Amino acid sequence: MKAKTHYKLNAKTAAAFVIANMIGTGVFTSLGFQLLANTNATSIALIWLIGGITALCGAFVYSELGAAMPRSGGEYHFLSEIYHPSLGFLSGWVSLVVGFAAPVAVRAKKVTEN
Repeated sequence: MKAKTHYKLNAKTAAAFVIANMIGTGVFTSLGFQLLANTNATSIALIWLIGGITALCGAFVYSELGAAMPRSGGEYHFLSEIYHPSLGFLSGWVSLVVGFAAPVAVRAKKVTEN
């Protein structure tokens, strides 16, 4: 019978995990799907350029909203104040389940398989 191994998580490991979760997993996963549909390097670069510009525009919007409504809470706070509190609540739960828990679970499953 195999003994359980206990791991300690230090700040460097935690930071690497967050970076891999936010950047690495998305880049490697999305690129694979893009290459299934299109193998032209120019069009793939154009897709990434458009995605980068779109992400930059989103960052500008969030910075403007943060300056206009300086309070902690991020997307939850913005949607609750601008539209309706139930939309902010729903966004928070979707972000928790789909945005945070799912990628971590997928990565943990891959780590345990190796």
